[in-house]
Amino acid sequence: MEKLEYKTLTLEQMIAYIDKNAPKDKQWFKGVATQKKIDKEGNEYDAYDHFKAREEFCKKYMPDIIPVAKPKKPTKAEILANW
Repeated sequence: MEKLEYKTLTLEQMIAYIDKNAPKDKQWFKGVATQKKIDKEGNEYDAYDHFKAREEFCKKYMPDIIPVAKPKKPTKAEILANW
């Protein structure tokens, strides 16, 4: 299987991975990837949330590809205050 990257991960790639490696988790993925919303007429529908789906998918199956924040550098004011 191709190397997946967090920023370019698509719904199709996530579905293919689950189909191949964890078919029992289809319902779990549907639950985290969609949320109930209400349109202007008051009708309820399932909306796909790619950012949440990608985050939860990676937490469960590929935590090593989740980007890690770099430590913040101290500001110049902090450097001078501690000098």
